[in-house]
This record gives sequence, C-alpha cells and structure tokens, in this order.
Amino acid sequence: MEDPFQPTWSRVVVAAALAALGFALPQKIPLEYRSLNDPSPGLLYLEITCAANAPGLVKVFSDTGKGYNGVEVIEWPVSPTDMAFTYTFPLADAPLAGLRVVPFADGHGALTITSFRIIDRSGLEIHRFSREDFQPSRYVAVEPAAVGWRLVVAPLGAGAHSDLRLPRPVVAEGMNVRNLERCLISWGYLGGMIWILLLAAYAVLRRFAGFRGALRACAYLALVAVLFSAVGNRGLIRNSIRFAAEASRAAKP
Repeated sequence: MEDPFQPTWSRVVVAAALAALGFALPQKIPLEYRSLNDPSPGLLYLEITCAANAPGLVKVFSDTGKGYNGVEVIEWPVSPTDMAFTYTFPLADAPLAGLRVVPFADGHGALTITSFRIIDRSGLEIHRFSREDFQPSRYVAVEPAAVGWRLVVAPLGAGAHSDLRLPRPVVAEGMNVRNLERCLISWGYLGGMIWILLLAAYAVLRRFAGFRGALRACAYLALVAVLFSAVGNRGLIRNSIRFAAEASRAAKP
C-alpha cells in the first residue's frame, strides 16, 4: 500500500521487532508514567527512632533482589541532640531482602537507635530489628546503649556501613495486585498519549481515505502505540515480574 499509515504484515512485524529490541534495553530507573493512588493498608514503611551526637547525613539502602544501589535509598540529615526522633519512610512495593545503614555519609560520630522496624500503613509491626541484626564493619562498631544501641563511626569512616540481612524477604500484602495495576495504568496512559500524537500526525499528513481506511489506520497506530508504550514502561514491567517471582519463592517454606 502507498499509505504508510495503513497496516501490512511486514510493517507489523518490523514494529514488533523494534519494540522487542527496545524492551530488551536496560532501564536503570523504572519509569511510571501514571502513578497508582492506592491507600492500601498493605503498603510497608520503615520506621526508625534515633539520635545523633554529630551533624551528618544518614542513608538507608534497600536490597530488593539485585543488591544495593544508588536508586533505592532513603536519606535524611541529623543534628546533635539528646532526644531521639522518629522518622517514617515508605518502602518500595517489592520483596525486601536486606537493608544497609550508613550512619554518617559525610562524617563520623555515633548514631543511637532506640527502635528500628518495618510497619504497614495501619501501624502494625511487620518486623522489628535488634542490635544483633546489625553487622559491624571496618569503620562501624555496634555498641549497646542505655536504651537501644549505637552505631559508632570512626573518624576515617565516612560512608562506612552496617548491613542487616533478613531471614526471609519481607513481602507487602497485596504487592502483586498493586504492581499489576501500576503496569496497566502506566502502560495504558503512555499508550494513549502516543496514540493521540500518531493520530495527530496522520490527520495532518494524510487524507482520510474513507471510513474503512481511516479505521484500519487508527487500529494500526493503536498497535504501534501499545508496543512502544511497553518499551517506555519496560523497567516497571520487568521489575513487577521479578518481584512476583521472588515473592513466590519467599512464600515457600
């Protein structure tokens, strides 16, 4: 066909092959084009009550199956104080295999922790960490305190860490359903945006060759939009599949 917007088997195959190639490319930060507004009680949070004797920046890295990285990290500043403050942060909707705590990312001192736990949205405790869960490292010592314990960072230990491993991954209730909804909403939203742009280009560049021809062109452009919307959401889709597989393995005795 002379009309480049009309579907042919060769065009469909080429579009699918290009989309598959794009889907295989790595995506360091998964993109979510339309977030899920879900007040589900199954969502998990990290709650820490702590006090520092020196100013600094505390970082907590999450391991969701691919080790620790610079993307899944929580950080907040601390100042010298005798009073412990409670901080609560949302966790990724993914199986949590471990945590890495960097008490002072840019200095040294002592971080006193009186409570460190994982809770759900309603405040129900899912897992509580103890002093024994923190692993000392070269520049970080784990010491008992009057209430709780201290992570003491040596003067040359800026950025040193203490790891916490979980006996089994912590999986939020309803995680797979929420991740599926995220994929469908984001995929559909981006696909709709791409389809509108393609239809606008079609309307400008080509005349509608009758109702049947316009319908075939719109259907073909919708297919192209859906294929390349999957490319844009490839990180979100691949992570959701991986999280579901890891949750299934964690559920086995």
